Amino acid sequence: MKKIIMLALGAGLFLGSCSKDFLDVSSTRYLSKSDMDKISDYSTHLKDATLYGLYAYNIKAFAGGTTGHDDFGQKGFDIYTDMLSGDMNLNSNIYGWYSNIANFSEMENYASNPNYKPWRFYYFMIRSTNQIIGSLAGEDGTKIPESNKDKVVLAEAKAIRAYMYYNLVNMYTLGYDANQKVLPIYKTATLINQPSKPTKEVYEFMVSDLKESMELFESANATETRIDRITVDYMVTKGILAYVYASQGDAASLVESARLSKELIDSGNYPLATKEGLLKGFNKTSENPNWLWGGRITTQTDLDLVSWWGQVDVFTYSYAGVGDTKGMSKELYESIKDEDVRKKQFVFDKVTDNNGETESFGDNAYIPAGKFYASTGKFHLKQRIIESDYVFMRIEEMYLLNAEVNARLGNDADAKQVLKDMLDIRLGDTSFVDGLSGDKLVDEILHQTSIELWGEGKIYAAVKRNKKSFTYGSNHLSHPKQTFNYDDPRLTFKVPQSELLNNPVYND
Repeated sequence: MKKIIMLALGAGLFLGSCSKDFLDVSSTRYLSKSDMDKISDYSTHLKDATLYGLYAYNIKAFAGGTTGHDDFGQKGFDIYTDMLSGDMNLNSNIYGWYSNIANFSEMENYASNPNYKPWRFYYFMIRSTNQIIGSLAGEDGTKIPESNKDKVVLAEAKAIRAYMYYNLVNMYTLGYDANQKVLPIYKTATLINQPSKPTKEVYEFMVSDLKESMELFESANATETRIDRITVDYMVTKGILAYVYASQGDAASLVESARLSKELIDSGNYPLATKEGLLKGFNKTSENPNWLWGGRITTQTDLDLVSWWGQVDVFTYSYAGVGDTKGMSKELYESIKDEDVRKKQFVFDKVTDNNGETESFGDNAYIPAGKFYASTGKFHLKQRIIESDYVFMRIEEMYLLNAEVNARLGNDADAKQVLKDMLDIRLGDTSFVDGLSGDKLVDEILHQTSIELWGEGKIYAAVKRNKKSFTYGSNHLSHPKQTFNYDDPRLTFKVPQSELLNNPVYND
């Protein structure tokens, strides 16, 4: 049955749309308010066309300005970084997507689309937040709106702007180097070209934005978790700031990261996922109370094969479903204890659906068919128009981050306790953690981060901020069993050719 579907797709949709994803610059030079109004039409549950159009754009196909089927907003770049980390394998190379990421050939070419797409996406999102900030807080962004509603809109815009810079820092720098100049800073929508700034200034800008955002939420009495959890609220902002501090890495910043992540843990708003929840599919924000932030997707969003689900989920009518699967590193899978419920999130070779129908995807595939799957969970009812949500942040991240920064500070007891609090649900016996300390404790926390957050776009940043190495699995198509240092230039995105050609002051 799978072969028939594969042939049909190959002759129709896929061969017709998978040619080289040429840059589409003219139609995406700017994101005007009218553009944002049109974008928001894809998600009718969003109320404010200007601000909430940003959330719609974050899940939109081709948001990176190309026609590539790996171009669909933040979750598309999560796949990029997960593949570079070595935790996510490209199991086959049927249609070619991601193959030149996995073998580094496009990573080393500053004119390639994988280097262009994230840069284009994040900077156009930044420009759009600047339009909102300018309209509410004046040209210099310092005016405080009078109404609570406008304060909240401004708080969200500043937090989103910082989040975009946070992703740029992770992807385009080798790690925190205060004096390295890579990223231009745009504080207003009227700035056309800006030179690259020292990384220290970028971090100062992110921290300032996030602190001001939290103050605005507090001033508007809007510090409670939002029921729908599909927007950046006060709690999500706190989580982003915890990540920024952890990435900056000095002792004072690590202390702040530990404090913020602990506040989120202790808030009581986000229970840890149950054993059953860890195997429920990660497909609906409303069914995952441990999620801080997700992207709600309905038929009106109009996503299909060009989506994160299309690339990863075998129960979606798209690439993974016809054999172009992405899976876990063999060695990472084998490192999961047999009694750990998370081992059931991955399937070695054959996947059985809710009707008992079984399909084989080859040996050593380690497909996440028990973690991420469309709500139907049936092969003959494959999800064609995406109705499964995206996860952007969940409380388990804060447990792992808190454990990590405490371990880096030498607070081993606190680090071990919070790690065990999370692992208790997953594998019961956590006594192996007790004997760990120092670098071994940090390494185990990163190991658990790889297991827990596989496929969620988090481990790449964790390894880089800890200055560790990436080791690829023996089932990796291009670089099996090879180890790469965190600052290997092949694993870091290049400032794209378009920026160097079109920004005459970049190197000033």
